[in-house]
Amino acid sequence: MKKNRILKLVLTALVLVTMTACAKNETGVVNYTNYTGLTVCVIAEDTTVDCSGASTKETVQDALGTPDSFEDFDLLTGDGTLQWTYDSLGTAYTVTLTFENFFLRTMTPLADSGLYKDIYSTPIGLKTGAWEWIILQIGKFTYHASNLFGLLGDTYIYWIGLLLMTLTIRTLGWPIYAKSNDMTLKMQVAQPELTRLQEKYQGRTDQASQQRMQMETMEIYKKYKINVLGCLMPFLQMPIFIAMYQVVQRFPLTDETIFGGISNIMNTNFLWTNLGNTSMLANLPLALIVGGTMFLSQWISQKRTADQQKHQNRYQNPQAQQTAKTMKFMMYFMIIMMAYIAIGNAGIAFYWIIGNTYQLFQSEIAHRQMLSKKAKMIAERK
Repeated sequence: MKKNRILKLVLTALVLVTMTACAKNETGVVNYTNYTGLTVCVIAEDTTVDCSGASTKETVQDALGTPDSFEDFDLLTGDGTLQWTYDSLGTAYTVTLTFENFFLRTMTPLADSGLYKDIYSTPIGLKTGAWEWIILQIGKFTYHASNLFGLLGDTYIYWIGLLLMTLTIRTLGWPIYAKSNDMTLKMQVAQPELTRLQEKYQGRTDQASQQRMQMETMEIYKKYKINVLGCLMPFLQMPIFIAMYQVVQRFPLTDETIFGGISNIMNTNFLWTNLGNTSMLANLPLALIVGGTMFLSQWISQKRTADQQKHQNRYQNPQAQQTAKTMKFMMYFMIIMMAYIAIGNAGIAFYWIIGNTYQLFQSEIAHRQMLSKKAKMIAERK
């Protein structure tokens, strides 16, 4: 079980790192990085401009590849329009460039479609697929919740929608949270017997002893109805949390018409900032609150676990001690990582503050229920 908890923390950290990763740059592909790396030179009829640093025919083709369309392009003079298209998982990305003498490097960007730095800078609704459909539905809920589903008339307040969306998703995920806590409770009740079993086979490393220990461990699990797969329950929430993260990142970039509304009516202001702000200085107070609420949540959880182990575990091998140190290190790592991400986006910071606060509430309710259930289970065991 402890190994699974460490695995969960490590995978969560990897998810957070992935969230902040930039798109990989590939030459010869129509993507945001290659397109914005082109240098444009426009020459007016009565103006002389130095175009020595502009992109050449060779550099454009190196960056975007061979054009897919030569619409109205004169190969002799180099005037006209070229178009590049790139299809990725059913989504087409296009770049259309018009040139005034392509060979003299005088080109003007005409249009681009679907070119964004990465998924987190892409407005909702511009991509297709089942995953994008889920994100769109969460975005629509957030949009309509921001005016309390019509109660506020034409007033749309983003922080209200974000608050209601987070609380709704967290509440819908409560059964999974409760199931995970129930598994933890059963492990705590079974821990004295598991500890005695560890003491019984301490120092016996032969294969026969190890097999008997595993069989007796499974008997204890069966006795207390412990399913080892229950340790994976929290992972069921991970996809929806990633989808919510994307919604919060991409919502301020999205035209409200995507959600069935009217453009530019969403009020993103919140206290001294706005929830689309990416200014590190303005977001610093919110990032500190994110770190503080997460630290409090993790500290309470670890303190309660330590109290249980103090009364139940007389034996703790070096491996268990190392596990405890690793988990403590991961806790600090996660706090720093989340605060670092939050400082770059006020909406993410607000979303995590709500989530962390709600988790504190969940933890307190669950703790009281666990104490009551544990006392009942111990009484029944006697």
